[in-house]
Amino acid sequence: MNAAPTLAARDRAVWSLFDDWCAGSDRLALPATPDTLARFITENPAAASTQRRRITVINSVHRTTEHPAPGDAETVRQMVNQTRAERLARLTADVAGVIDRLPAAGWTAGLFGRRDGLLLLLAAAGLSFEQISALRRADLSAAGDTLVIERHRIILTAPPYPGSVSPAQVYRRWAQILDFQDRAPSTRLLANRLDADRLPTEFSPRSLTDRALAQQQSAPIFTPIDRWGHTPFDRSALSAHSIAGIVATHLSGRSPTHRQYRPRVRHDDVPEPYQPPTYPETVLDDGYYDRGLQARRTAQASLTDVVDVLDDVEDRADEIMEKLLAVLDGQL
Repeated sequence: MNAAPTLAARDRAVWSLFDDWCAGSDRLALPATPDTLARFITENPAAASTQRRRITVINSVHRTTEHPAPGDAETVRQMVNQTRAERLARLTADVAGVIDRLPAAGWTAGLFGRRDGLLLLLAAAGLSFEQISALRRADLSAAGDTLVIERHRIILTAPPYPGSVSPAQVYRRWAQILDFQDRAPSTRLLANRLDADRLPTEFSPRSLTDRALAQQQSAPIFTPIDRWGHTPFDRSALSAHSIAGIVATHLSGRSPTHRQYRPRVRHDDVPEPYQPPTYPETVLDDGYYDRGLQARRTAQASLTDVVDVLDDVEDRADEIMEKLLAVLDGQL
């Protein structure tokens, strides 16, 4: 390969071994997939230190040629780090028990239960809290009972996962929340659906512009949620510090208890009982009508000459208009 001459002699031997094995296995050496590298390690046993050096060399060649390093995949890292693999195996078993107990319905318990279940699953898969915080909706996908974390090339399948809920189901529970918020950005509607445990699992297809779809897929998969179930308008990502606190709380056996918040009833939603109108009683004195008649007579006397005044004003206005027209026509 073109990148091999740039390596030291010892490293070139490692790359040649990998390149020859890929050719014999009808696999691509550059770029290689994490699965290819994992099979290479399995079929070429050696001491852990030797395997780590092989991965380092293969990663170096890929980075030099601007390809993703296959050795960064979590599956490969666990193959050469037995301590890490055992720790994550124990964490996966603990997380599975917690996820099985998390609620998926009710407000707001179902909302937090669905989110926290996926957070725990990703932490047990080997992702750091910073990596989880940086995840976008396009980074995760599900097929059957399998969850694929595209960005980190991790595949979680149901049989190795000890919980009663498959990784794909854990993901879909939270994805249903996100899909519902896309179509009906109303906390009140979401609360009603979760309270009744009637959150839609499928939505009718709708047409989105490429820009809208790109914005939706690039949004963070986790955002902060306040105790009433509201999320930020700017769709900011949940911080790594917050994720660490949530995971630690669940694993310590002190899973948070979320109160049941009922949507506040608005006053305009409740019809008020009909009350007939009441009017204050008006008492008129004996001279009320006499004073009204006298006021009308006085007004009539005062306005008697108004018609003559208006006629005079109209005549003067006509005279001024005639002079103006004469000026415009050049007659003066």
